[in-house]
Amino acid sequence: MAWPAPGFPGWLPARRAGQRGERRRLHPRLQRRRPGPYPQVRLLALVECGTKAMIGAVFDSFAVGERTLARRLLVHLHTGMLVMADRGFPAFGLWQAAADRGAQLLWRVSDSFTLPVDHVLSDGTYLSHLNGPRGARITVRVIEYTVLTTTLDKDGASGETSELFCLITTLLDPASAPARELAELYTARWTSETIFKHIKIEQRGGRTATLRSNSPAMVEQELWAMLCVYQALHQLAADSAHRAHLPVSHISFKQTLAAARRSVGADFSPSPADRQGP
Repeated sequence: MAWPAPGFPGWLPARRAGQRGERRRLHPRLQRRRPGPYPQVRLLALVECGTKAMIGAVFDSFAVGERTLARRLLVHLHTGMLVMADRGFPAFGLWQAAADRGAQLLWRVSDSFTLPVDHVLSDGTYLSHLNGPRGARITVRVIEYTVLTTTLDKDGASGETSELFCLITTLLDPASAPARELAELYTARWTSETIFKHIKIEQRGGRTATLRSNSPAMVEQELWAMLCVYQALHQLAADSAHRAHLPVSHISFKQTLAAARRSVGADFSPSPADRQGP
């Protein structure tokens, strides 16, 4: 995230996860000596696509880039995971470090990313390479595709073709990892986008809400508290889905949040503002 502060049937036995950045605005008191918009904190999360559970999260000043934060999440990667990421992440060093953790990778690249054709595979995808320092190379498989959306109305059917999507992956064998299935799996990464809607709008209180804490230490505490509440709510949703023999995606986060709020006693009294720590 950048804040202004279970499985996929019939496919890889991998835990599918996506990386996403968000930013969060801070309280106005934190910007007493600086003009302009609120100071911001950048948060990066590794999220399980099926359950939307948070595997790991890191955050820092907004001046710290997403790739730098991503390296701090690599400790959570391991064999058996398929890690998906958007266009801001591909780079030789980060790709190599992530692959060395044993996870399989499926990342989107931007139009400006140079990917020479080294060898065309039987399914139309091709092998290419990422260039590193001192002539180092890493082989990747490139999958390019568009999405055709067909709309039916009173005048008949009309179609619209999307922009070109370009994915690179460590899964080099078309037989064991068909291009169409990888493209379909990549769409699951967008489920991670909804967690920031859950936290920022439904849990926190709206797009314009700021963090209430007045110091960096308290901002850190508040962010971890928000993430802990989010994780607890998704654990509650997962338990409910398991008992009802339903996919977790069928359990509404908003309704789960409302049920949890109803269960909290009205006599709970937080510390007064003048008792806040450093």
